[in-house]
Amino acid sequence: MKELPTETEIIQRIAKGDRELYRHLVDRYSPMIFHLVRSFEKNEEEVKGLVQEIFVKAYSKLNTFGNRAKFSTWIYSIAHNHCRDYTKNIRRKNSRFSELEESFIENRKSVDLQPDETMEQDESSRLLYSAIRKLGPGQSEPLLMRYRDGMSFKAISEQMEISESALKVRVHRARAELKQLLKQGEQL
Repeated sequence: MKELPTETEIIQRIAKGDRELYRHLVDRYSPMIFHLVRSFEKNEEEVKGLVQEIFVKAYSKLNTFGNRAKFSTWIYSIAHNHCRDYTKNIRRKNSRFSELEESFIENRKSVDLQPDETMEQDESSRLLYSAIRKLGPGQSEPLLMRYRDGMSFKAISEQMEISESALKVRVHRARAELKQLLKQGEQL
């Protein structure tokens, strides 16, 4: 039985022109990339388009992959940056971002809530979202990756290229600052 090539061998062979092998990487990492993109965008057609763009971008940058990190970390970084740029562009256009926020909030509503409970939950979601925006990217990104995306500390530390202990400190500080911001929001 023929042994499958390692990921490093696959990447080397793709770099030498064996484009068909890229399919192995796409198949292997599609679930992770789809999961990430869906945390930024809820429209399934947009999600498919973004995932395709990410894999095309990764393919075009494959020559920059230097085996210093795992391929999963490298492509996750490309995908995360691509999604961040996508949301920045939406914010600039402003019209679609408000739709995204609304769908973000709608997805968190329970169908069994009474109208007054729904209004309360909406207000809480808006306050939380607003407070998260006030955190710096060094705090909001790991916080969202941990609690919104459900990533482990190990995966986040690989992605952000910082130690797990430093990451845990950042997340702890982000939670404390978020708590403070939410208290200030309640007082207004």
